[in-house]
Amino acid sequence: MQNVRNAQRTQRLMFRVLPAALALALATTAHAQNTTNDNAPCKTTTADGKPCKRSTDITQLDTVQVNGVRGSIADAIAIKQSSPLIVDSIVAEDVGKLPDNSVAAALQRVTGVQVARSGGEVNTVLIRGLPDVVTTFSGRNIFTTTGRSIALADIPADLVERVDVYKTNDARSIEGGIGGLIDVRLRRPFDFKDDWTLAGTANGIYSRNAGHTDPFGSITANKIWHTDAGKFGVMAAASYQKQRYEESSTFNFISDLRDNPMGTGGKVYIPETIGSIYNLGDRTRRSANFTVQWAPNDKTDIYFENFYVGYRNTYNNPFWIPLPVIANGSNVTSLTTKPGTNVVQSLTADNMFTLTSDQAFQSSSDTYQSALGGSWKGERVTLSTDLAYTYSKASTRDFILDTGFIAPRITMNFDNGGATNATVTNADGSAYNLANPSNYFLNQYYDQWNHQTGKDWSWKNDATIKLDAGPINAIDVGLRASWRNATNIAADTGGRPNISGTTAFMSSFPGMASLTPSNLLDGALYTSPNQWMLANPNYLLTHSAQIRVAMGYSPSAPLANPALYFNDKEDTYALYAQARYGFNLGDVPVDGGFGVRRVRLNSTLQGTEILGTEQTPVTINKSSDVWLPSFSANFNLRDDLILRAAYGKTITRPAFAALNPQLSLYQATATIPASGSGGNPNLNPVRSSNTDLSLEWYFRPASLLSAAVFHRDINGYIQTYADSEVVDGVSYLVSRPRNTGNGTLEGAELAYTQFYDFLPGWLSGFGTQLNATFINANTQSPTGQRQDLVNVSKRAYNAILIYQKGPYSARLAYNWRSRYAVAYNPGGAQPQSIYNAPVDDLDFAVNYDVNKHLTLTLEGTNLMGRVVHTQFGTSQYLFPRDAIMMERTFMFGARFRL
Repeated sequence: MQNVRNAQRTQRLMFRVLPAALALALATTAHAQNTTNDNAPCKTTTADGKPCKRSTDITQLDTVQVNGVRGSIADAIAIKQSSPLIVDSIVAEDVGKLPDNSVAAALQRVTGVQVARSGGEVNTVLIRGLPDVVTTFSGRNIFTTTGRSIALADIPADLVERVDVYKTNDARSIEGGIGGLIDVRLRRPFDFKDDWTLAGTANGIYSRNAGHTDPFGSITANKIWHTDAGKFGVMAAASYQKQRYEESSTFNFISDLRDNPMGTGGKVYIPETIGSIYNLGDRTRRSANFTVQWAPNDKTDIYFENFYVGYRNTYNNPFWIPLPVIANGSNVTSLTTKPGTNVVQSLTADNMFTLTSDQAFQSSSDTYQSALGGSWKGERVTLSTDLAYTYSKASTRDFILDTGFIAPRITMNFDNGGATNATVTNADGSAYNLANPSNYFLNQYYDQWNHQTGKDWSWKNDATIKLDAGPINAIDVGLRASWRNATNIAADTGGRPNISGTTAFMSSFPGMASLTPSNLLDGALYTSPNQWMLANPNYLLTHSAQIRVAMGYSPSAPLANPALYFNDKEDTYALYAQARYGFNLGDVPVDGGFGVRRVRLNSTLQGTEILGTEQTPVTINKSSDVWLPSFSANFNLRDDLILRAAYGKTITRPAFAALNPQLSLYQATATIPASGSGGNPNLNPVRSSNTDLSLEWYFRPASLLSAAVFHRDINGYIQTYADSEVVDGVSYLVSRPRNTGNGTLEGAELAYTQFYDFLPGWLSGFGTQLNATFINANTQSPTGQRQDLVNVSKRAYNAILIYQKGPYSARLAYNWRSRYAVAYNPGGAQPQSIYNAPVDDLDFAVNYDVNKHLTLTLEGTNLMGRVVHTQFGTSQYLFPRDAIMMERTFMFGARFRL
């Protein structure tokens, strides 16, 4: 019954949105109505009167070598119009020039894509609110270590020719993403128009909060030879990116409902901890792409492609952590509540144990992929094959040291415009010296390391056979096999208090003491303190043994914990077949396809099962078969007007780490309650049935007006929930991934792109891109409650003003998304949901072509520098959680091409 109601809502949405879009399209100027789209590759009929045949694979299109934002947008629109599926694309303006600095950043401009930023960059990409996205390189899957995909921020824009965002699937699509599929195409030698090309970028990126300028650069060389043995090309490209960044935040942790410590009766909500955090990093990425391509004749193309990306990040998180949880009737001297509530606004207490902490991290990853493949095109048969090997490794090392002091008097404010602050003074009200290392003693430390590897051999073979069988004009068949392995080895001591019997002060360790920066939240909200003393992060990583000994432990690094080990092997075999058709429905040409993909998965997971204090090695074998049907129809209402309909089923497998049966437990400390985290080997794949409808009007060259509606019936969506688990008589709040029940995601997208070249003079250089996404998404929690899907904003908008005239081009891009759920069941007595408040960003880019060989560039991100807020429940006033200031960047430099 619920599915019937969902279908009815979707139908109503379709009937409302699409007629409105069509009416808007028909209301455009007569000049636009009568203009034939020069980019349209699919006319009403072919020369012999048969229905047109849409491109079978958009990666086969011969894209124009573009120079400038206008050519880039024109190519992207041509790809969308030619594709048999619903797709949006980003095409490089020139060699080394996507619209943004990374693939992840560029994708935020795409209709239906939502992003999140941290560490001075875009690092999370969602399609229609879902993170379940397959990433491919030229159609082959790529990933990082034990993940299902690669971090799109790791792919430098300088090496990319174009990015395609598939919102619908067909039988040829690699299974794994209910959100969609993002295909990144790196350049190959034959993509270049000239026989010899040398191009590159030289930029400096200035991170405003951090106050540092770092290099961003790339180089691409390509050579093509025309010989008696055919056409031969070699391309080599490399990219180097470095960025030092600084972000900061304040926080309220979960609240307890406690007796009023002032002794006035009643209960009040008091956070267990509050505080401030800096996020300080020094990140580098090194990338390279080397490809050899050979075409012995006009029918055959052979390639050998290689890609590498190396990621390094040394970063630390300085914490300031007052502890209102230990305030009581003996030390609280004053307390206020928010008017009309029992939620504490502020309190003052004497002789309060207070913490500072520094979390020091070193992380690295290296990912390699090599592929050998080719294609052959006959008159009726096209064959292709691709054999790829992917290897990825990653390591993380971190050491956390909590240092404590006794605050003579501390006044804590839990909500100062969404931020927290705590002022420390002496008992007489005079200033307390937070910069004196003699006041701080070593309280506890955490010692962790992790090594991960991922390996995969994959082989796919595809064939297309052209037919003259009535409406059936082609058959696609193929197979793909993948042999994947993911391994994790790790150590985690949990919190280790000082058991040496001697108080160790920070001043006793030369070189340990360090002050934080002093621009918390960049001054956007009042906070106190802005600066405090803690352990130097480099000292923590290089003098770990000395700290262990001083606190009563062995100087050796912790041994690998069997409970954190897993080794997962997955063998996947897929067969597909689909028919493509074309016919005339009256005067309307119709084309599309229908088919099915059959996927078999055999997996073997080796890990450790924890029952109480018992650790038992386990081997879990699973096998499954799934059929994934798909159907699409494209109605070519006019040369410039297309109505598309699509239906398909998709699955997403759980992350390897989520399947690990391990359980990590952490005893209660002064800063946190007893807690734990674990995996769930009983997780099932997420299944989705997808329906899409899209109307697209290509009313002028390089122009588009479109409306789309979509509906997803989702079963078993995976979200993390915390629940109480008793181990050896102790109750822990344990977070585990769990399958939810039945859910839905439905919504609509609107998009408009146009250049106003009909305007006079310099005004003819202007253009705009506008898009909006509206989503309603919810699922059934493990306990049967209806909840919003995490990460899904109900509304998202992009507004981009573009200018290109003569040697000048510019782009001003505004992005906004509404609030969204972050997590559920965090513990505490406050509301059990966490929401991120609405977020907006403003970016710009300006280019000046000195000549045809040299372009000067200037770009900026996060220009408004707003504070981002999160909250418990729906009221930021009652239960604010985080106030976050993201990094702002400015990039300046040059791009050359010879």
